[in-house]
Amino acid sequence: MGKLSLISNEIYTILILALVLGLDFPLTSANLFTLDFNETNAYNHISTQLDFGFRVPGTASHNNCADWIGGQIGIYTDEVMIHDYSIQIGEQPSYFCQDILGKLNTEKNKIVILGAHWDSRNVAEKDTYNQSQPIPGANDGGSGVAVLIELARVLSLYKDNLDCQIWFLFIDAEDQGYSRGMYGLEYWDWSEGSRVFVDDIDEFYDSSAENFDSFILLDMVGGSNLQFIREANSDSNLHNRIFREGQKLGYSSAFPENPTVMSIIDDHIAFKDFGMPVIDLIIDFVNGEWEYHHTHSDNLENIDPESLKITGQTVESYMKNFYTVGFPVWAYFVIILGSIILVIIPIVLLFRKRR
Repeated sequence: MGKLSLISNEIYTILILALVLGLDFPLTSANLFTLDFNETNAYNHISTQLDFGFRVPGTASHNNCADWIGGQIGIYTDEVMIHDYSIQIGEQPSYFCQDILGKLNTEKNKIVILGAHWDSRNVAEKDTYNQSQPIPGANDGGSGVAVLIELARVLSLYKDNLDCQIWFLFIDAEDQGYSRGMYGLEYWDWSEGSRVFVDDIDEFYDSSAENFDSFILLDMVGGSNLQFIREANSDSNLHNRIFREGQKLGYSSAFPENPTVMSIIDDHIAFKDFGMPVIDLIIDFVNGEWEYHHTHSDNLENIDPESLKITGQTVESYMKNFYTVGFPVWAYFVIILGSIILVIIPIVLLFRKRR
């Protein structure tokens, strides 16, 4: 009995040691998956959009940028679908608009939509000069598009490990509503394009076989001093999961424990009304530290690659953490702990035998 008790005590000690070692291993997606998001790629994608000029509906720059987005997203996705439509308000001219949809893992039934608007605002009503002229839209429009294209690249490398279909949706006609006495385009509302897309959504999926899991919107994610708000129309569970993912990666400043709460009219509203859990990853563009919203200074000089990295890596990590085929994250922790135990016990028993 004494010998058995001694062995039991040693095994007990080993289990405690293994538990301590296991708990010292941070339970984060960063430890379980390689994060491949490249902020330089994303930054270059913003630069390319600005090279086209102002992406305002009705302009050649707008149409050329749409062709480029479709070409880029087509490199990484299984299928690209174009949603063509026109918007005409009252007696105003009719404007050609286009949503661009890239689908990854089209054989999967569960759909996660990653979205961003790609048009840029036609006026600079918050500036002190040339208010009637378009803005560059590096952050407001350009940054979300850039992050989505880079996410398409990195998630395409991981597609066989994902249990969901991913839609990369580039939404037109978001940023032409009324602000401070000025319309972007006369009498337009905000988020015109997303409402049209949702009205026509049956054209893009099989409602008898496919279902929507969530919609994640990226809007103004590339400016300096990045700090996301808690958007009041967003799903609380989805918000908490993504914010925890960012915090685990060390981005607690961008994903604060007690974020500013704001209600934003944005492209996610139409998808919420359709019945999806949604989140708008967006900054406080009213009182926040990034002060170039709807001004001519929304340009490359005020884009921070670190903010692109924070956003991209967090969404990449979230997708890999919550949608990987097979074991959930906690199961990997059990496997790690069990492996430690299986390695340590034979070593200790061999050491005792040699004594």
